[in-house]
Amino acid sequence: MKKKKRGFDKKKIIRIIVLVVVIIAVLLLVWFLYLYPNRVFKENERMLSEAGERYYEINRNTLPSEEGRVISVSLRTLVKQEYLEGLYEPYNNKSCDMDESNVKVVIGDNGSYEYYTYLKCGKYESDVDHEGPVITLNGDTTIRLNRGEEYTEQGVKSVRDDTDGDISIDNVRIRGEVDTSTVGTYEIVYTVNDSLNNEGRVTRKVIVEESLSSVVKRATVDTNNYYKGDPLNNYVMFNNMIFRIVKVNDDNTVTIASDELLASVDYTNDGRFAGSSLDSWLNDYFYNLLEKKYQDLIVSSTWCDDVISSDNYMTLECTRNSDKRRVGILSIQDYNNTLLNNLSFLDYAGIVWYANMGSDNNPWTLTSLYDYPLKSEPMNQEYLFNVRPAVTLKKNTKVLDGDGTIDNPYILVENNSARRNTLVNERQVGEYISYSGYIWRIADITSDNTTEIIMTGVVTNNGEEVSIGYQNSGSKVYNPNKEGNVGYQVINNITRYVSTDLFTRTEIEVPIYNNRVTYQGKHDTKKYNNIVTIPSTFDIFTSKGDNSSNGGYWLIDSSREDNIKTVMNPVGTVSYTDVTDNTTSGVKLKGYLKDDVFISDGHGTLSDPYTISD
Repeated sequence: MKKKKRGFDKKKIIRIIVLVVVIIAVLLLVWFLYLYPNRVFKENERMLSEAGERYYEINRNTLPSEEGRVISVSLRTLVKQEYLEGLYEPYNNKSCDMDESNVKVVIGDNGSYEYYTYLKCGKYESDVDHEGPVITLNGDTTIRLNRGEEYTEQGVKSVRDDTDGDISIDNVRIRGEVDTSTVGTYEIVYTVNDSLNNEGRVTRKVIVEESLSSVVKRATVDTNNYYKGDPLNNYVMFNNMIFRIVKVNDDNTVTIASDELLASVDYTNDGRFAGSSLDSWLNDYFYNLLEKKYQDLIVSSTWCDDVISSDNYMTLECTRNSDKRRVGILSIQDYNNTLLNNLSFLDYAGIVWYANMGSDNNPWTLTSLYDYPLKSEPMNQEYLFNVRPAVTLKKNTKVLDGDGTIDNPYILVENNSARRNTLVNERQVGEYISYSGYIWRIADITSDNTTEIIMTGVVTNNGEEVSIGYQNSGSKVYNPNKEGNVGYQVINNITRYVSTDLFTRTEIEVPIYNNRVTYQGKHDTKKYNNIVTIPSTFDIFTSKGDNSSNGGYWLIDSSREDNIKTVMNPVGTVSYTDVTDNTTSGVKLKGYLKDDVFISDGHGTLSDPYTISD
């Protein structure tokens, strides 16, 4: 007779053990993921309920005295007045919602007090009615009116509550007023409460708007509809940059020009604006930095670029125009038409390009560096001078808000600032950031979701500007790896004064020209991987912008021509400075924020910049 194999019994035992382990694991999982958290929540709910009842026993004068009236005490109040210690979510020390969690009391049908406890702890919440009724409005929740048009309140269509059912629309409270004589956004707020005093709320937005062309025509007195002198009511916010309204055109389109000098670019072309380096910078670089909702306001137009001589530079009439362009620059005629008593809101320190050509095919500029009133003269087209972009806005462009002052500029599109915890790379070019004791501006969002930011000022130490130079470094081409070089000092010395914790290492390109730096000029490129760098003269927000007492700063564009480099001068123009071993200048930094940096506070404006964290 054959003996039975004992291996079968071992396999059976192993299977039983595995099954028992699985069952225990499942039970433990159910306990830890469901039973225990619910037990903790129910215990917290009980403590909140008991604390609320003790509160009302001691503060009986707060109890409702008439049927239908509801009294509520929040968890925050109970903790503050020491009726209980804080309540926390299961498995962590995060506090339960201090304001939404509450104990309510109401007089019941038999005249006794009834208590309702609502506790919210993360994903756990009490099964008690805590949501207000749903209000449905007649008409749209956003209404647009032209300035002066009558506003008619359309009222409420219905009110429905999950617990109480239909509620009379007569119980809805309506607050808010609309002044259709003044452009702006107004809110009408509708509120109603259910039997447990849970509030339902809905808001209707009423936008009173006016065409920008009408605003300008009303504000300007001459038939050519130019703003003149130094008006206080022609400011407009455009992609987080301050522009000035220049004029209304015959077709009711409106020309605006940047109030900021944004970069220093060469003109470089044989006699026309179209096809010039400046044209390329404006339409291939600057335009593409704009948000689409601002691009959609722009209409392509011609720009006056006729020939001006010293004999007729005060002319008001244009005789030649460029081909149509989305972005252009103003003409000397535009400037002359804005003059009032030798003063214009277009006056600016530094040297600014204008579209006109001189008889020698050199473009005209405007400057206050040497003469006042301002001096107009043609300049070598390869010089790097300030750029003030101008655009023409569609004739149906509306003013949604603002009064045109510098503190309250006209708003043309709805553009809300970021909420807390919004990623910085979801924001817009032109917005301001406060970081490491300096103010920066968003200059671009890269394809890998890092955020390029550029300082508005220069690096300081104890209030004094930090100056560096190419001391004893041999070839004066920006090089972060060569000791003594400006690039080397930026990485190894300047970073002592600026935190780089939120920056990511980035491949930077150093353009190296044979002689002059020009926007469309041929050049070689050296690449380095660094945590910070300095901007190019062609980067947005790199112009100095005013003739202040502050010093200049280095720019990254380099030339093989011995000792000739681009530097922003203290007077606000870029020159090919003769760089010797004794030449020093300040440092304006450019860096790239990591893709996970978020906004912790602020509104992205100069007066209230975003603060950031990771």
